[in-house]
Amino acid sequence: MLPSRFRVAFALAAGLLLAGCFDRFTQLTLFPHSQFVTTDDINLRSGQDVDSSVVARVPKGTVVTPIGQTGSECHACWRVETPNGVGWVSTAFLAPLPHPDE
Repeated sequence: MLPSRFRVAFALAAGLLLAGCFDRFTQLTLFPHSQFVTTDDINLRSGQDVDSSVVARVPKGTVVTPIGQTGSECHACWRVETPNGVGWVSTAFLAPLPHPDE
């Protein structure tokens, strides 16, 4: 039988996976210094809402570093640091930065 801490970790991971939130939530929570890349040209916003002012336009393929999160749909908005400044983006437009060997 697994030790108690492994059972808790497994249950948490399974719940997140089944909820469809495993990848983005886990990467930011367990690997907070991970970097991601934009999958499209996106707006970097001053706030979390789609109505927030645009701080900068971030081109597809830009490396970003998460520095905060919020949102009700699987933590759908992240505050990120980019070469274009700091602001909020939707996680729908972010992907894990590929490993250099890939």
